[in-house]
Amino acid sequence: MKISIFIKTFFILLISFSLVFLLSMYISYQRFSPMYIEENIKNVKSSILSSVTFIENGSALENTDLQDLSSETSFVRFNNNVIAEEIGPDFLDNSEVLDFVISIYDSPDSIKDGNLTYFVQLVEDIYYINYIYQFELGDYLIISTRIQSLQNVDRVLNNINITQSIFMMIAITLLSIIISINISRPIKKISLYAKDISQLKFAGKLSIKRRDEFRDLVSSLNEMTFNLKKTYAELNEANQKLTNDIDFEKEQEEKKKHLIMTINHEIKTPLAVMKGMIEGMIDGVGRYKDKEKYLKELLNQIQTIENITQDLTYSLKLEDKMKTGDWSDTSVIDANFGSLEELAKQNMIKISKKIVYTEVLMNGELLLILSTNLIKNAILYSADRHVGIEGTIVGDEFVYTVRNKGEIPEKALDKLFDSFYRVNPNESKKSGSGLGLFIVKQICELYGYPYKIFNDNGEVVAKVQIKIKK
Repeated sequence: MKISIFIKTFFILLISFSLVFLLSMYISYQRFSPMYIEENIKNVKSSILSSVTFIENGSALENTDLQDLSSETSFVRFNNNVIAEEIGPDFLDNSEVLDFVISIYDSPDSIKDGNLTYFVQLVEDIYYINYIYQFELGDYLIISTRIQSLQNVDRVLNNINITQSIFMMIAITLLSIIISINISRPIKKISLYAKDISQLKFAGKLSIKRRDEFRDLVSSLNEMTFNLKKTYAELNEANQKLTNDIDFEKEQEEKKKHLIMTINHEIKTPLAVMKGMIEGMIDGVGRYKDKEKYLKELLNQIQTIENITQDLTYSLKLEDKMKTGDWSDTSVIDANFGSLEELAKQNMIKISKKIVYTEVLMNGELLLILSTNLIKNAILYSADRHVGIEGTIVGDEFVYTVRNKGEIPEKALDKLFDSFYRVNPNESKKSGSGLGLFIVKQICELYGYPYKIFNDNGEVVAKVQIKIKK
C-alpha cells in the first residue's frame, strides 16, 4: 500500500516530538523533588563549610553565614560535654547531644563529607536533615533543619503538566503538519515533474521558491531537463533524418527499378529491328538485299541504343555528383556550347542566347547537363528555325529559360518529364533517348528547385529557378 510522504513525515515528526516531550516531562517530574532537597542540602553545607573557620577562630554563630539560613533551622555548638552556644528553635538539651551524635554516626544512611556528616529522614511529609561538623573530638557543630515535602506541589504540577501537555500536543501536531507540508510539497512537485520527464514531456518548467537544498536540486533538475530536451530533439531529428533518408533511398530504388524496366522495354524495340535487319541482310531476302541502304538504318538504331545507355548512366549517377554546398558559375553553359551549336546547324536552327554570369548553388556538371538537355529538346522539337536561351537574375534566383516555336497539348504537359514519354511517338525528327527531360527533373528535385514546361503564345517555354550563392 502506497503511503504519501506527507503522512509518513507527519507521523514521524508527531511521534518524535511527543516522545521527546513526554520523556522530558517524566524526567522533570522524577527529578523535581529530589533536586529540591539536594539544592537545600547544598546550600546548608556551603554555609556550614564557609562558617567553620570563623567559628574556630572564636566567632559567635550569630555572626556567621549560618544566621541567613531558614528560621526552621536549629544550631548547636557542643564543646567539653556542654552546649556552648545555641540558635534557633529548641532542638536538644545537654543530655541528649551525645546520643544524637552517636546515632548519626552509627546510621548506615548517613552521608560523610570530610568532617561533615549529615542524615536525611522523611517523617510524615516532612524531611528532617541533621548535620554534624566535628572540629575535634568532643567539639561539634550540630545543625537540624526541616523541609516540607513537595507532595502537594507535585499534585499541582501534575495538573499543570496535564493542561500543558494538551496544549503542547496540539502545538506539536500543528508543527508536525507545517513541517510535513513544507517538506512534502516540493517533493511532490519534483515527483510530478520527474514523471513528466520520464514520459518525455518537456513543456513544463520546475519552479520552487526555496532558499535551501531544494533550490539547488530544482536548478540541477532544470539543467538536466534542458540537456535531455536538447539531446532528445537532436536524436529525434537524427531519427527523422534517417527515416527520411531510408524513405528517400526506397523511393530512389523504386525509381531506378522502374527506369531500368522501362529502358529494357525501350531497348527491346531497336534491338528487335536490328536483329531482323541483320538476319535479312545475311539471308539476302526481301528489301534488306540493299545492304548499303539498310546499314545506315542499322547505324541509326545503334545510335539510339547508345544515347539511351549514355543518358541512363547520367541518370543513375546524378546523386553521386551532388554534394552539400556545391556551387558553380553560369559561364559553364557558354563554355561548353560547341556540341549544341553543331546539333543546331544539323537541324538548321539558329540559337540566340543572353546569359548573365553569376554563381549558383548547383554542381557545375549537373548545371551543364540540365542546360544541354533543355536546349537539345528545344532544337529537336522547334516548329521553326529559332531557339531562344535566357539566363536572368530575379531576386535571389537565377532564372534559366529556353524557348522554341510550337505548342504541346495540355494533357501532355504533366507527363513531359516522365522517362521515355513522347508527345508524338511517330515524330521522325525525334532522335533522342527519351531521358533528357527526365534527367532535368531528377537534377531539380535533388536540389529542390522549381521546374516547368508550359505553352506561351505559340511558344513552348522551359523554365528552371536556381538559387544564387550569397
